Amino acid sequence: MRGVHARQGQPGSSTARPRPCCGFLSTNRTRSIWPLTESPSVNISASTRTSTIDVVVDYVLTVLLPQLLHGLVFGAALGLLALGLTVIFGLLGVMNFAHGELYMLGAYAGIAVIGVTHSFWVALLVAPLLVGVVGAVTEMTTLRLVYNREPLYGLILTFGLALVFREGARQIWGGDMRRILPPFTGSTPLLGMTYPDYRLFLLAASSLILLALWLFFTRTRAGIVVRAAVQDAEMLDGLGVDVRRVFTLTFAASGALAALAGLLLAPVFTVYPQMGVEMILLAFIVVILGGMGSMGGSVAAAFVIGIAQSLFSLWMNPQRVAIAIFGIMIVVLIVRPRGFAGREGVLE
Repeated sequence: MRGVHARQGQPGSSTARPRPCCGFLSTNRTRSIWPLTESPSVNISASTRTSTIDVVVDYVLTVLLPQLLHGLVFGAALGLLALGLTVIFGLLGVMNFAHGELYMLGAYAGIAVIGVTHSFWVALLVAPLLVGVVGAVTEMTTLRLVYNREPLYGLILTFGLALVFREGARQIWGGDMRRILPPFTGSTPLLGMTYPDYRLFLLAASSLILLALWLFFTRTRAGIVVRAAVQDAEMLDGLGVDVRRVFTLTFAASGALAALAGLLLAPVFTVYPQMGVEMILLAFIVVILGGMGSMGGSVAAAFVIGIAQSLFSLWMNPQRVAIAIFGIMIVVLIVRPRGFAGREGVLE
């Protein structure tokens, strides 16, 4: 193991030659042959115990703790992606397979904006807005046609949109992997180790955004209108609220949120056209695990999946990690068929 140096006790001098069968027999004859201390087993046990403690502490600080922090960082960003997917499913009743491609477009839009402005912070503001506009246009021109049809129509439509977005990105930016440099570098001493400053920023920023979204949906009139539309859109329309506008703005905000997650994670991962496919599978697992329509459940499930994937990657190859993640989902659904906190027809 890296960075682990176990100390082993020396039971005897370098010139002593132990007998092959009775080295630790406590007879006078044995003591005359072995130039040991009176209690060699006690000394060896204490040394071994100290060495084991050192190994465990070193493993926790150098391996487990960084992986745990990686899981928290990834879980927070995954929560941003899954939260938008949860709201769209609760509001429109559509499992948006194109949501991962909006995540991917956020990273590529960030690359384009950085190429013009040379500023990551400007891209962090502009790229989500651009993808939000794409989401609004997509909702008005395509998704509105399938609202009153069987859910299968929406599923097939969004799957086709995902293919269009992915191939469009490949034609514009190419299929090569790209990387966005973090806006700042450096590390911060933390719990006996150093951790990259940008990842700490990513954890803090994602957590603050999740908190702001919770306050929006629970403390503002616009958020309450969205939740009311989930429960009974026809009644809300009868009260004079423009439900179609609510649908469009919500889908645009969901796309912007996915784009924000994509741009925030771009300095950590690589950017390529297929990146949305991998994330959307995890996002669907999070939404199902948290409970369909439960925002709080989705956020909790995002952290669970993020930490689990990070820790499992220590001992498993990527294929087995994916199997383990699906196993967690299956076990939870057996115990709680609606996930952590899901209730039918309620966005909470």
